[in-house]
Amino acid sequence: MKHWELEINGEHIRAEWNEAATFNMQSPIGGQWVDYHCFTVYGIESEQEALEYIMQEIQEQLEEDTSLWEEEALEQ
Repeated sequence: MKHWELEINGEHIRAEWNEAATFNMQSPIGGQWVDYHCFTVYGIESEQEALEYIMQEIQEQLEEDTSLWEEEALEQ
């Protein structure tokens, strides 16, 4: 297992990769890392490529969260 600890928008998260195809995005809860999102990507050949997929996934999550907040503001 490989993992990277990151700070994104003030939040501390950890991305874990099983060195094959599975990723777990984790946040610290009660002193332990807890999965909040998992995804799979096949054909990864290096740690650098894995990290690029992690960053892409984080970017997509941030865009989705922004869209959600914009929709809620429009409804009010």
